[in-house]
This record gives sequence, C-alpha cells and structure tokens, in this order.
Amino acid sequence: MSSADIRGMFAGLPGAHGIIEAALNGQGLVMTDDSAHPSSAAVLAGDFLFFGGEPSEELVRRALNAENRAWIVQGSSAFLALVQAQRSGTWSKRIAFDPHRQPEDAHLTALLANLPQGVTLVPIGAAEAAFCRKTPWAADFVGMFTEDEYARNGLGVLVCADGAFVSGASSYAAYPGGIEVEVDTAPAHRGYGYATLAAAKLILTAHQQGKIATWDAANETSAHIAQKLGYRVTCAYQVFTTA
Repeated sequence: MSSADIRGMFAGLPGAHGIIEAALNGQGLVMTDDSAHPSSAAVLAGDFLFFGGEPSEELVRRALNAENRAWIVQGSSAFLALVQAQRSGTWSKRIAFDPHRQPEDAHLTALLANLPQGVTLVPIGAAEAAFCRKTPWAADFVGMFTEDEYARNGLGVLVCADGAFVSGASSYAAYPGGIEVEVDTAPAHRGYGYATLAAAKLILTAHQQGKIATWDAANETSAHIAQKLGYRVTCAYQVFTTA
C-alpha cells in the first residue's frame, strides 16, 4: 500500500498532519493490520500513537506493546474504546489548528521587530542541541532526532535572556515541506512572551525555506500563543493518555 493510501486513513484526525507526514517519511513507525491489503494503520512517533482506518483490536494490541511507555493516543471513538479496554489512562483536551492557513510573514516579522533588551534569538546548532538534550524543558526540541538527523532536517531557535537560554521553539518532527512546532519555556521564565518570539522566528524561517509549520496545542497557553501568531483554530478534540 502506498503512503497516500495510508495517509488517507488518518485524513479525519484533527491535529495529526505534521506528525503523520513525518512518520510516513521515516521519522516514526508505521504499522498495519495486513501487509498486503491493510484496512487499518497505526503511527507511532515520539509521544504519540495514532490509529486510522477500520478499528482493529489486534493492531491496537501490537501498537500499544511496541514500546514500554505511555502514549498520547488519537483515533476514532471505536479505536479509543479498544485502547481503553487494554490500558488504563486519562482523557485530556487538545486544540487543532488549520495546517493550510499559515501565519502571515508580515505579522511574524512585526512580532520580532522590537526584542526586549538583553534578549537574542539563537538558531539551534550542535552546541544548542546538546544543551536541549540535557535540559528537561527543552528535551523535546531535539528528542525525535539523532544529532546528525537534527543537523540535516531539524530547525529550531532558543531565546537567550541575559546570557541564559530560557525558552525556545523547534521542530518536534520534520518532513519534506514542513515541520511540527514544539515550544516550551523554563518554568521560572514563563509569562514574558519568550515562546511567542521563538515560535515567530521559527515559523518565519520555515516559510523562508519553503516549508509549512503545523501547530497542535496541548493546552490553552499553547493555543493562545498559536492564535497570537496567526493560526486559525479548527476544533478541540479528546485524546487518551495511557498510564
């Protein structure tokens, strides 16, 4: 089955575009219920597990057991019922944004016009990636990549305030033509708008490279940043996080 056919199984899932595309291009694991004539598929990438197509109890079992970890699971109500039958967990809300309505470059440029005194935006190179790997709030910026993979395909920005890295935005996942945006800030430095600045620079850089930057919000703070940048909400939806 082609990537286009598998992609079609996930077409109705909100917020899944960037990570599904990355997985179909090798950054993640794709599983199907039948190698020759699949009717359902699972994508495992980073913290996320997506199900698409016809509900399959056997595929759910194999996917959940592929790694010994908690998963943020998204799929149809029938798929999620099968997941709940096999794993305990909790429900939470996420907020999806239209991947095809990107923020305007002029707006992003305006947000970056007057950086606060003492603040600079630093591209994530090898040294910055090493910082991210050993820093809890920044680890997801590079966690889906090896060092070489991030150097080739990753894209990111750290905010340096008074000589210390305090926030950033990066490609959680990447694929030809796009990135999935990840933002975070050191707990002691939240509330100063640093994540918005980092994300604006990241998205503008992605656009300059001919890429789109997709955004899916795990909470209201992330959703507020996305809307400030110019993303358009499509819907809120439920995910199930396994214990």
